[in-house]
Amino acid sequence: MSYVHALSVPRPPAGVHGLQLPGERRGRAVRSGTSCLRNCRLDGCPGVFAAGGNAATGNEVAERLRAKVNQPVSLLARWIVDRQVVTFSCGSNLLLPLFQFDFGQGCVRSGVAPAISELAGVMTDDEVARWFVQPNGWLKDRVPAQTLLTDVPAVLAAARADRFVARG
Repeated sequence: MSYVHALSVPRPPAGVHGLQLPGERRGRAVRSGTSCLRNCRLDGCPGVFAAGGNAATGNEVAERLRAKVNQPVSLLARWIVDRQVVTFSCGSNLLLPLFQFDFGQGCVRSGVAPAISELAGVMTDDEVARWFVQPNGWLKDRVPAQTLLTDVPAVLAAARADRFVARG
């Protein structure tokens, strides 16, 4: 391939390979997580995150962080790659439960990243998302996502106990 030919290769459409440049719009199903969440409820995905206001796409979360954070897209991407936040797949979309964010401070709530760290070696991302929204016996049937607001040490202990049980 010549240098000139390499420069004439057309640019891929917006959103290809999960990348989106600033100002580009994605298709209807990706722009709003609501239809995806509705479908996930039918398919058994963790679609109900009532403890913290449901779930949103990365773009929606970044927009909410923008009020407190200078580079919200970069920060959110770092959190996702470093597994400091809960994500789950819904079709071809990646969604983030909103319970884990403190949008007033522009950060991830205390306890989320350590709990993910405990569970990551024994659960998939989707299983970790479900773990946060299902009643947990170690928490006296409280939901970890709700319990994070009042008792972070108990949530971390529950995550650690479930990790040990999962490893056998």
